Amino acid sequence: MNKLADSLARNRYECGGIPLTARALNHVTHVGAVADISGRRLQQAVSELLYQATLVLYDAAKLVQAERTGMLALELARKAADAKAEARAIESLSRVALYRGDTARAIMYARRGLAIPELPAGRIASLAMRLGRSLARVPEHGDAARETLERALQVDGLSRFAQAATAGDVAIGLSRLGRYEEAGALLRRAADEIGEYSPLFRAQYIGRQVQTAIGAAAPGLAADRMTLLTRAVPFVSSARVNQRVQEIMRGTAQWRNVPDVSSGAGLVSRNRSVRECRSSGRLRRRCRSGCC
Repeated sequence: MNKLADSLARNRYECGGIPLTARALNHVTHVGAVADISGRRLQQAVSELLYQATLVLYDAAKLVQAERTGMLALELARKAADAKAEARAIESLSRVALYRGDTARAIMYARRGLAIPELPAGRIASLAMRLGRSLARVPEHGDAARETLERALQVDGLSRFAQAATAGDVAIGLSRLGRYEEAGALLRRAADEIGEYSPLFRAQYIGRQVQTAIGAAAPGLAADRMTLLTRAVPFVSSARVNQRVQEIMRGTAQWRNVPDVSSGAGLVSRNRSVRECRSSGRLRRRCRSGCC
């Protein structure tokens, strides 16, 4: 069971969620067919597998299935009396809720997770980041959002991967608050540092750099980051990355007469089309365990 969860996580980091959707749903179906999952170790292992399936479905924009799977992961974590697994499942539900546009629910889940005692540093940082990003969606909560995002950055004891991911995700919240310069610096750091761990996250953060440049009305920076994005997009298959690209196309339409921006947007769009149509080749070979 743990190997299945590790495989989903590893391949999602490399490929994105779309190629893994069928496998994740198959795992969920098999779990659902078991009448009673008893024994604390088995409950913990199945909760972890369902958590990883939730993240796959989230990245593939299968949000109804992602929420249901996250609730199952939470139920098993509670049956196992595993506070860390409970916080992990709650964090996944917060991110799904925010992606669905249910800000109040995203805030509620993040606060509930942070109320669990004795969590590891990485989970505290991720839950604080989730709360900050959710609060940033509510104009009257801008100050609280900024303070919470800064608190996430100040958590000590994170792995290099967690440091980079926290910086990148906090930056997304700061960009939402209009703090474009600070967000851009954090996103650049995150994209540079996380590439060795996750092509998916790198593509996401580069795409967010472009969007931050759009928000800051900086066409030159947007064009520069789009050049990087054209190199990152072909290696992942993610509904969230697809969404970034679509938003970038709309956001840069105002600069269609700026040659560098226009050519960059065209390359990003073409590379996305090539990736989506390709059913074999380098992308397939990059995915381990036959995930694609």
